[in-house]
Parts: sequence; structure tokens; C-alpha cells
Amino acid sequence: MTGCNQAPVQGIPAKLTSTLPYDVDVARVTKLDADGNILAAQREFDTLAWQAFVALNWPADAKGEPDNAKTIADVTSPRVWQSWRLTSTIFREHGEKPDPWGETGNGKGIPSLDRRTKAAWRQHTTSADENFEAFSGPLVDQNGKWVRYEVLVNREEFDYLVDNELYNQDGQMAFSQRAIGNQVDFPVNQATAKHGAIEIKFAWKELGANDDSSRFYTTQVKVTTSEAVPQEKTIKVGMVGMHIAMRTQSSPEWIWATFEHLDNAPLSDDTQGLQKRHTFFNPALTGMPDQLAMPNNGSGSWYESLTTTPVQVERIVVPTQGQLNPLDAGIQKSTDELNGIVQALLKNSNSVFQYYKLIGTQWPVHPNAPAFAGGADSAPESITYKTPGNMVPVFLVNTTMETYFQKGLQMAGALEQDDRLASTAPSIDSTMVTGTESCVGCHYSSGICIGFKKNADGSYMLDSTGTRIPIYGENSHFGKTGNATFSWLLQIEAKSKPYTPAK
Repeated sequence: MTGCNQAPVQGIPAKLTSTLPYDVDVARVTKLDADGNILAAQREFDTLAWQAFVALNWPADAKGEPDNAKTIADVTSPRVWQSWRLTSTIFREHGEKPDPWGETGNGKGIPSLDRRTKAAWRQHTTSADENFEAFSGPLVDQNGKWVRYEVLVNREEFDYLVDNELYNQDGQMAFSQRAIGNQVDFPVNQATAKHGAIEIKFAWKELGANDDSSRFYTTQVKVTTSEAVPQEKTIKVGMVGMHIAMRTQSSPEWIWATFEHLDNAPLSDDTQGLQKRHTFFNPALTGMPDQLAMPNNGSGSWYESLTTTPVQVERIVVPTQGQLNPLDAGIQKSTDELNGIVQALLKNSNSVFQYYKLIGTQWPVHPNAPAFAGGADSAPESITYKTPGNMVPVFLVNTTMETYFQKGLQMAGALEQDDRLASTAPSIDSTMVTGTESCVGCHYSSGICIGFKKNADGSYMLDSTGTRIPIYGENSHFGKTGNATFSWLLQIEAKSKPYTPAK
């Protein structure tokens, strides 16, 4: 994509609104892409990302709808996203059908059966039910406290999961046998009449004596501790990270936007920033674990009481000189410019969200374009075009949710393929490159259950708990795509129905 038109970008928001966007202007973006004006197209997606962030964090009324009698400066009300459905209430322990969405009034009410009561809604309490980052371990802040995570989905995605019984492995297997190409097809928006599937994820930091709570959006969350004997407790937290993923007509590979708090971590090439204390970085500490390796307490398990050493986090910056996609630097400059504009609007509105920034928005320049297969000597194309759709920017991580995906200098093989492949996988490219990861670079390999393993006699193979062992659709590598359409929820969260072997 070298030589693309570098014309001035458009799409500066004039004001902040409570309206959750449906998509970018598809006709405009299509023309910008055709003209090679990728930076102007990027501004459209970044603007949509900020609009979604503001709309989801807008004060809500008792039905979960945006309360337009209030402004984004309000700090006493629950937020719109709090009426969405927590994934742990969809993917249940024994594969049971989820309880109803919880319709009241106009049909978009407060979910009443998803571990949040109406009283909890009034108190703004949510359930951060994950203690580990995806495919890794805990993130420990400078106070020795763990970051907590939660994932929620909108009504459109909830209905699709329930209608197709994708909430358990048995339903996924049945779905795979009747769906075209065994492929999940999450809904996209219907113009401005109906949203497509949307997933959001939060990273929450427990607030302590060293934290200025006035700089955070704060709430109460219920957590279950990671200990030999887990305990439930409610803690006051501040938002440090937020993912927003939207499946739209413009972006069958989804639009991926990620936000962080301004104080999270310094850039790895920022000499002055590396001299300042951040939420997840303290220059006075030496010999601490960093984003190159997860914390290790030597116990073989991550127990909170034993894993309290802070992780020193930096945002790894891919050098402009020789970087895998020369547009990434221009994209980041444009995103930073837009951040300044929106943060000024939020500051003028006296909103705490002025202390947050858009790290980036990933989107497909050529929707449905095939990925470039990896293999020996295939870099850099196998990294730039690792995923379907020719996604830009190439790299995009959230330091609070993908901390340990930031490897920096590494073999190309780990970046061009599914990074969960064993290092001994065939045709690994040993070319050394500097890179991190991206939203789609991880999510494109997600699958669904297509069956259960069997013994030679035809009986089901069982694990140590007596549970059937699932077989998942082909995870993507060498240019292929997993069959869960970019959502890891189906593979990671879904359980099987109870099974009793025949006697």
C-alpha cells in the first residue's frame, strides 16, 4: 500500500452524542479505498470508534437506554453498556439455555437474571468474572493488585447465539452440520434500522491509595479471587481498557477499536515518558517482570496472594524505519490528532472520559480478501496480509488486555501464523522482524465445536472429569480462517451438555 494518497483526513466530530453508530458511510469509505486514500478512510473508522465509546459510556435510564436528559459529564448514573449481557450468563456451566434477555418496557430493559439484580443496577455494580488475560496470565499493577476483565454482548449477538444454540458445544456441533461451510455468520447492521453483532470487553484496575480516582471512570465490580479457596468480594475499580468490536456491512471481518487510560504505560521509545510513574510502570523499580514474560510465582498456579510483584509495562513501538506496513505510522499520527480533538470536547464537557484515548481502530481495506499463507521466507507479506480483508493497521494491541503479546523483535513465523502454533510447526519463517500483534491477528483463528473425540470402539473419549473432549473447526493458519467468524467466545466459553455413557 505504498504510494497511497496522503490527502488531509476528514470526519472531525462536531459534538458528542449518545447515538451508538451502525457503521461508517460505506459509499464514502469504498470510494476512499478505491482512490488509495487510506488515511482519510481510517479517520472514518476512528471517528466511529469514538462515537461508539461515548455512546456506550453515556448515562442510561432504568431501561438501559441513553438518558438524553443527562450529559457525558454525569458520574452518578449507570452506563448504557451495563444493560448488555455478560457472557458468563450465556455460556453456562452445563450448556443450559441462557435466561431471557430480560425485556421490560420497550423491549430493551435491564437483564434481570445475569448475576446483576435491579438493585445492583442502581448501585452500578457489574461482575468482572475473568482474572486472566486471553491465552495468558494475570496483569499486576503497581499496587500489587490484579486487573479484572469482563465481556458483554449486545442484544443482536445474544439473539443469534440463542437462536442457533451456539451457547453450548452440542449446539455448535449440530450447527456445523447444517451451516454453509460450517461457518458462523454473525449478523451485520441493517443500515440504521438494526445493529449488527457487537462485543465489548473491559479491563478494570482496583483503586488504591496511590491512585487518583478522579481521573478514572469508576464503578463497583464483583470478583472471585484466584486462590486455592476462591472468595467473592466487591471492589471499587477504575476503567483502564475497553475493546469495542462491531460486525458491520463495511467490515465482515469486524471493526476493532481499543481504548486505554492515558496513564497506563509509556511508549517504549519515549525517553521522557520512561522517567515517569504510570499505572503499570514505575521507573524506580528494577528487575521486575515486563511485557516480554508473564509473572511467575514459582507455585505452578497463579494465586493472587502469591502473585503480587508489579509488571513493568511499556507499549512496544514498531520502528518507522523498515516497519512491515509503512502506513501504520501515518495512521497512528491521524489517530493521535483525533484523540486530541475528542479529548478537548470531553474536557469542555467536564467528563472523566477526557482521560482516555483511542489506541487504534482496525478495519478491512479489502473486505473478504483472502489471507496470505505463511511459511519459510514468506515475510513480510505473510505478516502484512496475515488475516483476511487486508486489515489496517497491521499491529494493534491494548497494553492491559494483550500485555504479553508485545514481543518486539521475533521470528516472523510467530507473527505470520496463528501464534498458538508450536514452535516446531512446519515451515516456520525464521526471518527476524519487529512486531507485536493485532485484534484480527488473534481472532481470525477462532473455531466452533464440530464434534467430540471418540475411541476406536466408537464410544466418546472422556477427560478426567468425565466430560467429552470437543473437536474444533480448523483454526486458521497458512491463510485459512477459523469457522467462528472472529469470536473466541464460542470456542473458549461454551461447555457441553451433561453426558452419561451408555451401560
